[in-house]
Formats: sequence, C-alpha cells, structure tokens
Amino acid sequence: MKKKGGPGTFSGTLAEIRDGKYLANARNRSSRRKSKWNLLLPLVIFPIWILLWWVMIEFGCLASFLLHGTAVPAIGEWMKILGPGPMTLGGALIALPPFVPTMTAAMVIGNFLVYLIPPARRAMDAEDQGFPGTEYATAQSSLGRATVYTAPVVLFLSLLGAWLIG
Repeated sequence: MKKKGGPGTFSGTLAEIRDGKYLANARNRSSRRKSKWNLLLPLVIFPIWILLWWVMIEFGCLASFLLHGTAVPAIGEWMKILGPGPMTLGGALIALPPFVPTMTAAMVIGNFLVYLIPPARRAMDAEDQGFPGTEYATAQSSLGRATVYTAPVVLFLSLLGAWLIG
C-alpha cells in the first residue's frame, strides 16, 4: 500500500507543485525513458482517445433526441444536432467535457495493450527502476481513479448540454 502523499499520488504531486519541485522532478522522471517502445504509446493511445471522445459526443447527441422526445435519426446524422454555426453552450457541454475522462481511459487501455508486449513490458519496467510512483501499476491506478472521478461529472454536463440543445 502506498503511503499517503508519496510518489505517484495526487497529494504527492500537489506537494511537489507547492514546494516548487514538480518541473525538476518531472524532467528527471521523463529523462529515464530511452526505449523505443515508448514511441508506441502515443500511437496506440491517440486513436483510442479519439474513438472514445467521438462515442461520448455521439452519446450526448443521442441523449438530446431522447430527452426532447424527437425521432432519433440514423447514427451518422446525430452530430448534426450540434449545428453548423457557432458553438452553443449546449454543444460545448456535449463536446468539451469528455476530453479528460476519455483521455485518461485511453491511457489506461493503451498502457495495458502495450504492456501485453513482453519486450515492451521488460523495457518499461527496467526504466521505472529507481523512480517510485512511475511503475505500471501506480500509473494505471492513478489514471483509473482520474477516469472514475471525472466520468460522473462529465455525464452530468453532457446530459445538461443535451437538455440545453433541445
């Protein structure tokens, strides 16, 4: 069990920021990443994130149809409810809040998929040695918590946006 406020925890990060050590520590932590396997992470995570974000926006558009009792068009037509003109508050609440939970969820999924590759796992585990709070389990746990904590807020904001678009 991690001690409260230790490396890899939210309170530990806040303590680093408060003490003015975060940037130097982050630079030190990132300097260990030398393996070419690390290049695979953004290539895996980015498409997953775009897909998840798109699904959440589609969910918000579908919710708008359902909340207002209008006929639900074909799936390719859902996003047209956001309109061709300037973004409205409802449209912004549907499109923008899902950014954070979909990104952290994509990171969890992407890390898991890359970690399934034995040479990548060995290289990344070796790079994590001597840097507490950066290992796979801690990263997955922190990203998972960020997803779980932000998802209900985003769900509420998306539903609010769907109601406002009406």
